[in-house]
Amino acid sequence: MSSRPQPPNFIIFGEMDVGKSSLVNLIAGKQLAESSSGAQLCTLQSTEYPVAISDSQLNVNLFDTVGLNSPTMNNAGYLDALVKAHELIVSLKNRGGVHGLLFCIKAGRVSNTIQQNYRLFFECLCQEQVPLALVVTFLENEENMDDWWTIHKPLLENSGIVPVMHVCITTIRGYQNAYEAKYFESRKKVLNMLKELGSRDPCLVDGSVWFARMGKKLGEFLVPTQGLGGSRQKMLQTLMKRCKLPKEDAMRLLQMIDADEENW
Repeated sequence: MSSRPQPPNFIIFGEMDVGKSSLVNLIAGKQLAESSSGAQLCTLQSTEYPVAISDSQLNVNLFDTVGLNSPTMNNAGYLDALVKAHELIVSLKNRGGVHGLLFCIKAGRVSNTIQQNYRLFFECLCQEQVPLALVVTFLENEENMDDWWTIHKPLLENSGIVPVMHVCITTIRGYQNAYEAKYFESRKKVLNMLKELGSRDPCLVDGSVWFARMGKKLGEFLVPTQGLGGSRQKMLQTLMKRCKLPKEDAMRLLQMIDADEENW
């Protein structure tokens, strides 16, 4: 008797207060996730939510990661969160791989933090292998939520952010269900996106060759750096130039990820 296929795995990431937990609840159609608070930042582990959606015949595993670059998180906490995210990505290799990254951003300007988080997660941690979908939240007051994408698409592309899919949504029903129609429209959009991404082959990010692949892919960033191997030199410069991390933070991140991979 053949075993059931494993549900597709999706990793949700982004800053704090962009609606990541509310996105989990929107997908589930009920309250599963609580919003993060500063007091909860002491735990940097991701939270897994197995979700069975009966009305869409869809089962998924959602992994809600800690908010990146929040005002209450110092550099050490930010780097620790990235290492935990890398650990999650690599660990999912043994659970069928990753079917998609859900990059959650709040409607508004495309900030430097948005660009930094995109580059760190998609380009560096996931080696540009995992399909990334953009989820734009807080659009309940827009007459047409999709207008945000039409207006901001050129700016996103100029910033190097090119998702394979996108949804412009709200995750709230509002006072006295004022946004209920947009809420259900949003849920339909997100579920259709998950179905599409889940139907594709998963990505298996191999931690053992992470540095080598990234060094080869990003060789143009190579600048001799004492004490690091060739591929690490390239990654160090990538993290500093492309991802805008200070040199000491970039070096610490590489050391932390390298130490983390030795445990696999």
